[in-house]
Amino acid sequence: MKKSRSVFLQWLAVPIAATAMLSMSPLLQGQETPGSSRPAPEFDASAALHGFASDWTHRHVIFSDPGAVDDARQNGDYERWLKITNDPRYAMQQLRRSGSGAGSSIEFHPAPLDADQLDSEFIGGEHGAGEAEIFTADEEDSDGALPRGLTHALIPPSPRPPEVRTTFPHVALRASRRKMPNLIHKDWSETLGNSGKVGMGNFPATFTTTAASCSADFAVYNTSLTSSSSQADIVALNHLYSGCTTPAAYWAFNTGGIVQTSVALSLDGTQVAFVQTDNTTGDADFVVLKWAASSGTLTSPTPLTSKSTYPSCTAPCMISIPFAGDPTDTYSSPFIDYTSGTAYVGDDAGDMHKFTNVFTASTPAEATSPWPVTLNTSTDAALGSPVYDGVSGKIFVGDYLANDSSNCEPGVDSAEGQCGYLYSVSASSGSVVRSAQLDYNMGIYDSPIVDSSAGKVYSFIGADNSTSCSSGPCAAVFQFPVGFTSGAAGTEATVGAGYQSLLSGSFDNQYFTSGSSPTGHLYVVGGTGPQNNTLYAITITSNAMSAGGATAGPQVATNYTNSFYAAGLQVTEFCNHGSSACTASLGTDYLFLSVLAYGSTFSTNPCLSQSASMGCVMGFTAPASGTVSSLATPNGTLEEAGGTSGIVVDNGASGAANIYFSTLGNQTCATSGGTGGCAVSASQAALQ
Repeated sequence: MKKSRSVFLQWLAVPIAATAMLSMSPLLQGQETPGSSRPAPEFDASAALHGFASDWTHRHVIFSDPGAVDDARQNGDYERWLKITNDPRYAMQQLRRSGSGAGSSIEFHPAPLDADQLDSEFIGGEHGAGEAEIFTADEEDSDGALPRGLTHALIPPSPRPPEVRTTFPHVALRASRRKMPNLIHKDWSETLGNSGKVGMGNFPATFTTTAASCSADFAVYNTSLTSSSSQADIVALNHLYSGCTTPAAYWAFNTGGIVQTSVALSLDGTQVAFVQTDNTTGDADFVVLKWAASSGTLTSPTPLTSKSTYPSCTAPCMISIPFAGDPTDTYSSPFIDYTSGTAYVGDDAGDMHKFTNVFTASTPAEATSPWPVTLNTSTDAALGSPVYDGVSGKIFVGDYLANDSSNCEPGVDSAEGQCGYLYSVSASSGSVVRSAQLDYNMGIYDSPIVDSSAGKVYSFIGADNSTSCSSGPCAAVFQFPVGFTSGAAGTEATVGAGYQSLLSGSFDNQYFTSGSSPTGHLYVVGGTGPQNNTLYAITITSNAMSAGGATAGPQVATNYTNSFYAAGLQVTEFCNHGSSACTASLGTDYLFLSVLAYGSTFSTNPCLSQSASMGCVMGFTAPASGTVSSLATPNGTLEEAGGTSGIVVDNGASGAANIYFSTLGNQTCATSGGTGGCAVSASQAALQ
């Protein structure tokens, strides 16, 4: 017990006001069941936290109710219960969902590029069924290059509206629109540079203090652009809220690379870890950076070079570690295990890397034999972002088709893709377990969601091997136990016609408040094939996912009407009840999502211009008991060029209730001026 306490507190050793300690400490008793006896864990996380770091990892490791401590003892499950309640992410999830502290909520995850700047591969073109043609920077199809996440429809819609053209990016959609009250209001929009973006499927990160602060709270954005003396590759903004002055560069750096995946924050927010493509070698480097306030701007960033003395160097400083084997990394973001100071990240060759001493007092380094571990030995399938489960001690990740040089592309070695597997990797031994093949086209692009309390893994796939949806494959979610065996197929719930990538969804508040055997709903945007993107609800009953088809809600885009298959982007859930806890009966549950270019939205509450180059952000109130079919229109919408990155929600308890994301294409950035990719914050009036 003493060891567990000391390991945790070394990560949370930061000051906090005594009032915050008193108000938060009961929360660490967990989600109380009436009549149960549940003393607080042996550490007091709230007594150590003065703020909350939230990055992409906090939406992929979640914790349903772990149950009462007495039940855990009686069931011989006490050690497992301690692992759950001693996990820093569990403590932060409890505090965020309780309404007793300011902090980020659960967030949104492929990286599309606009038609003006082709800086990576594109998916598009006319090709045979079951194939995915890849376009690189020096190639484009007959209609112009398509952003990642969009593919010309192999089965054209019928009837096809005669007024719709299919040339990117200027498709005008002419329809009668009736304006409705829009409850999403844009607060600010700051440029990230020409074609700058966090990227499709990636997330900004936020650090918010226990009381919303103009100076101390900040949001971190990667830019996906080549860093130079006039362009930062990573930037943090403060003055985030409507009561502050306009947003300002808190710090901005030129680290000598391109940062195109999600960043990870230390628990106290003072350090950042990320992967960059080295400007000199073109290979992947793992970077750990200690920032200092007032260090550079977007167009005049502070230059940093790797230090051998990190982290004892004077901030701002960083250490940059080349990946073993000199691979590239297109989409794998680092996952940090806070308790051990270990980072896990994949690469484009199908290898899992392990780095030690991350966010500790020692110098970070890459672990050696058996690391890096090769997962798919038959192909060079790329890996998505790994998710570490501290209870089972396993890392979960999927593989996907990264580019046209991969032999897992459909038609290279077989008619079906040779990636699309879910892997379990032992963090201690490096041993690998591979599921049955789940995705048969582009592979598993997004990270799974792991419920550490329930011992379940949810994997999101764009195209299975059935012919059950529009006489073709289905998009689907698969549920597995964390201890799945080799070749396991899991339980499948289909979410519409499949082809393009399916990104991760979010669970509703009912799931988190239902008890130790969770019951609730998982929301995803399905319909990635010959079907317009649609919001679906999958029912979870007593920790078991309902097999078969999910319940379809509203169509959220007209991509297929416009002759395109579109990836289903992430859903972000946020439960708000002011300063009180969200319970089964208190609080309003909100869902935020985005759709890509070529997809217009609701005629009764539209985005502004309805240009096909514009994507759309929208917010819904999650329906009671998952009756998603009852949803008619969103609470509000925002037009954003190309669609958006993953969406982050912050500070629900303090009343700020902002959402953060970046555009995927260029547009006018209102508060900073100029045209480019924009970092955006918007307030959700429905949350107040």
